[in-house]
Amino acid sequence: MQPAHLDFDRRGLLKLFGLAAIAGGVPAQGLAIDASQRSIIARKLPWAGVLIETRDNALFIDAVAADPARGEKAEVLAVTKPAHALITHNHGDHFSHDTVAGILGKDGLLVCQRAVFDWADRRGLRVQPVDMWQPVFFPRYGDDIVAFAVPAVDGWGVPQSSWVIDSAGVRIFHGGDTQWHGQFADIGRAYGPFDVAFLPINGARQQDGRFQDLGIPAVLTPEQAVAAAKLLHARLIVPIHYGHPDPPGYLETPDQIPRLTTAARDAGLAMRVLAVGESLTIAR
Repeated sequence: MQPAHLDFDRRGLLKLFGLAAIAGGVPAQGLAIDASQRSIIARKLPWAGVLIETRDNALFIDAVAADPARGEKAEVLAVTKPAHALITHNHGDHFSHDTVAGILGKDGLLVCQRAVFDWADRRGLRVQPVDMWQPVFFPRYGDDIVAFAVPAVDGWGVPQSSWVIDSAGVRIFHGGDTQWHGQFADIGRAYGPFDVAFLPINGARQQDGRFQDLGIPAVLTPEQAVAAAKLLHARLIVPIHYGHPDPPGYLETPDQIPRLTTAARDAGLAMRVLAVGESLTIAR
């Protein structure tokens, strides 16, 4: 599916700035665009979180509290627009009940895939379950943003989905902490090409409790993330879910960003690393 909003100049800009990012040449404030154009903004939140902002709405994906010990400021989760939220699954590094409740207030809506719904702490939240591939609209009676739950595989055996986000033809993929699976090509064919794919890269393994580390990554490795991005027909890959292996027995694969940089360069894929709080602006 070729979004009608894309033109030669925009593709060229994305490629130009994305390739500059591989070389470390992209300005901290994000991609430059014509200020006269409408746009969406994708803000990197702590760990795997991303905030999608349009002119009128804000959509949080996997929002968890900022960690002051890492220099993360609580303001990164603040917006003045009507807020909505998605989660990929119920693990504590992807779904914080208190954080989501604070973001949504009494009127906001949390949406999750139907199997995830049964696992989520829903106290005091307005929660809508959806099936795989089913569109959900934000705001509820509008269509500023459309989201689709799509397949993912959780390395620790709980229900999980990834998310496709569409706003006026701009397509974004959020991969939660999925491991490798066989439906990236289906998602790419059904919803691609994607302007940006936010993909986990830390190749995590765990040796704790009933989880036995047998050397098989439970999350995409940097090289697998690039392969997934190619199957998704993504123009730009932004890494998430990496960089602070806190829990005992939680093992991250080494050299995540250098390996991602090399794999993306070899695949001819544009890449951008965002710090927490940094934003990427995408023209419609």
